[in-house]
Amino acid sequence: MDIKRNLTAIILIGLVIVLTPTYLRWVSPATEPSADTVEQQVSRSSLDSAPATVTETPVAEVREEKKTSLPIPDRLEMEKEIVITVDTDLYIAKISNRAGGSLVEYTLKNYTGGYNEYGEYDPISLVSLVQNNDNNCTPCLSLYDQDEKLSLPFLQYFTSDYRDEETLYLSGEDEKQVHYSLMLEDGRSIDKTITFKGNSYSARHDYDLSGFDQTYRQDFEVMWGNGIKPAEKNEKDDLQYSGALMYQAGEKDDIMLKDVDPISRKNFDGNTDWVAVKNKYFMVSLMTDLPGKYASLSAVNTQFGIREITPVYSASIGFDIHSQRISTSLFFGPQDYKVLKQQGHALDDAMNWGFVVIKPISKYVILGLLTFLHNPFGDFYINYGLVLIIFALIIRVVTGPLTKKSAESTQKMQAIQPKMKAMQEKYKNDPQKKNSETMALYRKHGVNPVGGCLPMLIQMPLLFALFTVFRNTIEFRGAEFIFWISDLSQPDVIFNLPFSIPVYGDGVAVLPIVMGVTMFLQQRQSMATMDKSQRPMMYMMSAFFFLLFNTFPSGLNLYYAIYNFLSFLQQRSIKAKLAKTPLK
Repeated sequence: MDIKRNLTAIILIGLVIVLTPTYLRWVSPATEPSADTVEQQVSRSSLDSAPATVTETPVAEVREEKKTSLPIPDRLEMEKEIVITVDTDLYIAKISNRAGGSLVEYTLKNYTGGYNEYGEYDPISLVSLVQNNDNNCTPCLSLYDQDEKLSLPFLQYFTSDYRDEETLYLSGEDEKQVHYSLMLEDGRSIDKTITFKGNSYSARHDYDLSGFDQTYRQDFEVMWGNGIKPAEKNEKDDLQYSGALMYQAGEKDDIMLKDVDPISRKNFDGNTDWVAVKNKYFMVSLMTDLPGKYASLSAVNTQFGIREITPVYSASIGFDIHSQRISTSLFFGPQDYKVLKQQGHALDDAMNWGFVVIKPISKYVILGLLTFLHNPFGDFYINYGLVLIIFALIIRVVTGPLTKKSAESTQKMQAIQPKMKAMQEKYKNDPQKKNSETMALYRKHGVNPVGGCLPMLIQMPLLFALFTVFRNTIEFRGAEFIFWISDLSQPDVIFNLPFSIPVYGDGVAVLPIVMGVTMFLQQRQSMATMDKSQRPMMYMMSAFFFLLFNTFPSGLNLYYAIYNFLSFLQQRSIKAKLAKTPLK
């Protein structure tokens, strides 16, 4: 039983670690590829499906669509492009009058590490999130007709109330508005107002529409059609955690580009609160004051530096063509729980929190405790490396009684093994009597045959939550600890090998070695009463975890190293106490 319990624990932990990335991919719906290009993504059409309609069902109905090329309508001859700069406490944005206020540059002031326009990663430059191309749908207003054709007729230059290269400075609660207008030849007009605030990642985008009420076969769409620039050095991280999402009636759905094949435009019928495009740690989201009629998501791959796959996601919200005013907010910033919570609209659900059962543990217990320990008193902040050490100690204390119960149960099971074997031999030809005598033996010595496994199973939700939070939260991004550990969200690599080892990778990190040693010590202690023939399997599992954890964030390795060491000390103490009070 001891061998089985140890192997069961190791296998369960291994499954958590190995299968969590698979789960993250699994929760995204499978997609059918189509032959789209970046240009077609901006001006695509679809066919063979019914027009979007408002539905009251809480779960979004997904419609797959095929696409053909639809040219962008001829643009009116308008004034030249006017680009202004908005400089706030949190970001610097360059905004064009093309499409009535599209972002052409967007740089966050409080985050470093990202790519330049040539696709080269620079760990010290500020994070820049707008892809450089010519579509300017960042955001834009489009039309979608009942023949399933999407076009962007409003990408021309709007009249602006600011001069070219003018800069607006905002700080704190300061607010400033930028107005754009477009008058079409047939008398229809669009007036747009963007409201910026000095201390917010969110800006309001309000559209006043006139003359469109005689158009019956179209809907408006407010769209973000230009994806979001990668911001992590590890291409796999960006790919695995990026996506386009929509939120309807308390439920979200998403798409994820897994390879070079594009994802056809999908309409999700139903009252829509927001759509979003994100990479691992940052996100752009369109939120609406009144729910839209439907949401639309799609994706293509683009060339970016030497990366093989760089998704460009599009996300839009549909509105009735008879709307005279469309009020939206554009959030563009970090996936920080507190920041997203302030936006309302349940925007924090865009973050990955794990299964339904895991979600409250991830959000309120794990992340809540970590952020509290980091900033327990006003302006007093504790280094996140120290926070992880304290956190490991707290979790060890919380799970200590379960560990003690498991150890006591294991000790009792080992103590009654001679009696168990004798009883089984005595009643080997009488299964019914053997079972009854076995239960009597358990009752006499107070032994629970599942007592060793049950405490470990109870801890599984906590383990899932820990892994989810450590792999997804922006708090550890760029957080330094000591010496060579400069970023707790990345492996603490000290040098790179000229070749790559399967599972291990090509970087040699220190903390996985420390974690592996602590795991070995913990397992060696538990193997004291184990059959010698089973020990090689345990050593192989320790070696496998060492290889696997080499590419994991250093913060996760730091936590597990401390946790394993504390477990080793506790197990040694429990074993010593139990040895003094042997089972009679």
